[in-house]
Amino acid sequence: MTEHAISRRNFLTGAGVAAATLGAFGLTGCAQPKKQSEKAAASSSTASGSGKGDDGSGTNPWLGDKPQISDSDVTETIDADVVIVGLGASGCPAARAAAEAGAHVVAIEASSKINSVATDMAIIGGKTMATWGRGDGFMDKKTVINMHMEEGAHHSSQDIITRWFDDSGAALDWFIEADPSLYVAKETFEDIPEANRSNFLFPYMYPVPEHYDYTKEVLPCYPTSVGFSDLAGMMQKNLQIAIDKGAEVRYDTKGVELIQDDSGAVTGVYAQEVGSSSYIKINAKSVVITTGDYLENDDMMAFFQPECAENGIQKLSLDMDKNGAYTNVGDGHKMLAWAGAEIEQWHAPMIHHMGGGAGSDGRGVIGNNGFLWLNKNGKRFMNEDVPGQQLENQVERQPDRFAWQFFDGAWPQELEYFPANHGCACFYREDGTVPDWYANGQKINIRTPSDIQAAVDDGRCIKADTLDELLAQIDIDADEAKKSIERYNELCKAGEDTDYFKSSQRLFALQTPPFYAAKCGVALTLANLGGAVSDGDCHVYAEDGTQLKGVYVAGAPQGGRFNVQYPISLKGLSLAMCMTFGKIAGENAATQA
Repeated sequence: MTEHAISRRNFLTGAGVAAATLGAFGLTGCAQPKKQSEKAAASSSTASGSGKGDDGSGTNPWLGDKPQISDSDVTETIDADVVIVGLGASGCPAARAAAEAGAHVVAIEASSKINSVATDMAIIGGKTMATWGRGDGFMDKKTVINMHMEEGAHHSSQDIITRWFDDSGAALDWFIEADPSLYVAKETFEDIPEANRSNFLFPYMYPVPEHYDYTKEVLPCYPTSVGFSDLAGMMQKNLQIAIDKGAEVRYDTKGVELIQDDSGAVTGVYAQEVGSSSYIKINAKSVVITTGDYLENDDMMAFFQPECAENGIQKLSLDMDKNGAYTNVGDGHKMLAWAGAEIEQWHAPMIHHMGGGAGSDGRGVIGNNGFLWLNKNGKRFMNEDVPGQQLENQVERQPDRFAWQFFDGAWPQELEYFPANHGCACFYREDGTVPDWYANGQKINIRTPSDIQAAVDDGRCIKADTLDELLAQIDIDADEAKKSIERYNELCKAGEDTDYFKSSQRLFALQTPPFYAAKCGVALTLANLGGAVSDGDCHVYAEDGTQLKGVYVAGAPQGGRFNVQYPISLKGLSLAMCMTFGKIAGENAATQA
């Protein structure tokens, strides 16, 4: 998968896999770009607002035929008020919210357990955030919402981002009530009492580093996020509340088709146990679709994100059933589309570049810091002072889709001037001062001399006493690279980057031995986000704008959240939206029931 093997277990141990999201870690690899199949190439040229072809067929090339299920295929019938299809970051809170509202809940999950692949949430306001002076009124609503809309090229739903802004603080307060033993840290790097080190909540960048002022950044990362040391445990406790109130949970059981009455209203779902040829019919007054993304559905990826295949972007998926088959294959998207839902056009890949030579914990050698980056032709090609998603976009444009990240022996003194954002190393510590029990979300912004030496020892980073020696060891046009370095050093000494306009506070000349280089290929796709047209109440809509009665959506199948690219201003926004809208969907579904 990469130059240096990554185990899924190591990748997730204590890690915040998405920024938001999954903060997710974008690990760099060396995969060569590959072309789409002819089928995928044809599909990619037929996109319209509903995801349907414009060849006159009116079909979705990724959808396939709707299953033809009859009562003779059903071997079990269950009656419920609310059915939750998918138990992840949105399904678990949805089940709890519906059960607390008095509904009889049946929850099904295609995997063998709940799905938890990230640890960070971007939260606005509320009592928990007030612990760090970040409660109600801390962030300017117009600034945050406008930034999100801009990052999604204004394809996103402003109503949805506004609902998250208004409700996420209270939703987090409610979510963590499920575990009274949760320890809430006073600051990012608090020395947590030993008894609480397996179960704590911490704020990101509190206090904010001295040299970071998000109000003056072109691409800011707002101080709105929290991280869990054990989010899976917290999700399980939320689900347990639903179970204690009578909810029935079935794993290795996937949703196959929504049941509709003559008016088109959803009245239940056909489900199927993994490996079975028969079906379970679950009658319900409302259904909540929380099935995750479609990263492992090649047809959907080829249609909605053909560039990922073209650019050799590999995938990191973790959700599997008891037979080892991936479950993030777009089942919920298909069920909704078959029922008449409109699937939005512009989807967003989550590809966080974490810098060159990422290790098994997802941390790049020196983070995705904006030191000097040169492509294989020895040319500088961008303002390096941009976050990981934008770095990925630029690396994909380079010859053979890789670049070299250079830094020198002065890095310990330079880190404090880099942005306090996802993936950027901005704290220097001497060896032995990073506790093993820290969550990876805490470690991600810290570097020590031993971190760099370990990367050199295992070949993830090249080190040399002179620049000539360094350039001789790497795949680069050395003559052009020397010219680029000389020019860059001139700009650094002048204090102004008139070539690419990097912030002057991050202009560091490459002049202090030893010298280092880390190879930066394309990163991994952690998710692909896009779904059914929805609103802030999690209703689902058809192409003609009519609401599909009886069905709600939250999490990755909910459209209107992220478009074009995953945003970087709000670390962990996807997961926060999953939790917030999962709660909203469960409550609204129960009200209908």
